[in-house]
Amino acid sequence: MRHRRIGLSIYAIILVCCFCGLVIALFSYQEPTGQLGAIYLSRAPSETGAANIVTAIYLNYRLYDTLFEILIFSVAVLGVRFYLSDYREKEIVEKIPESQIVRTSADLFFPPIFLIGIYLTLSGHLSPGGGFSGGVVAGTALLLCAVALGANTVGKRFYEPTLRWLEWGVLLVVLSLPLLPIVVGRLPFTGLLPPGTMGKVISGGSIPIYNLLIGIKVFIGTWVIIHYFMRHRGEV
Repeated sequence: MRHRRIGLSIYAIILVCCFCGLVIALFSYQEPTGQLGAIYLSRAPSETGAANIVTAIYLNYRLYDTLFEILIFSVAVLGVRFYLSDYREKEIVEKIPESQIVRTSADLFFPPIFLIGIYLTLSGHLSPGGGFSGGVVAGTALLLCAVALGANTVGKRFYEPTLRWLEWGVLLVVLSLPLLPIVVGRLPFTGLLPPGTMGKVISGGSIPIYNLLIGIKVFIGTWVIIHYFMRHRGEV
């Protein structure tokens, strides 16, 4: 098992070095111009229906880049799960006595923090937010519960195989959505839904769907990282 991990690590390092070398060889710097930014500011609201121009850019015009960011995050979560899944504690870490203050704080703050995460995810096309920030905020709520109740206690409430299938299922849907326009005779990476009226809850075309899926993916990934690191170190 150890030799296999060393081999995979060397293989990964070689791939990263080759990719970095290719990027450096093909990279060409051009002076920034203000024309592109002006085009985004003037055309994005009407073309995407999103009031948040940043969301309109990274979930519409630059959706290709966003998909790679999701893949990078997924690989990071997979790496944490792979390297810490078969960990066995060599020594028993004494558990810190539960603090009533921390427990009460978790009971009070978990619902609003989790709701804020949902709000940020669903309203990313209207105001600052989105799936990435909303998923992390919702995952922070679970971190608070893990500190108060223990990671293993919180982890028992999530069925690990189902959570894993949901995580990879959401990733598959996110990667497949940009190709669905081909079915109706459109170019890939174009919107399936009409942009709607900017400022309305139902607007932004496919952007709210992407935000929801990304929020679920980031939320699950954040919990996996928290859980495996806590299990690796021991309860806090």
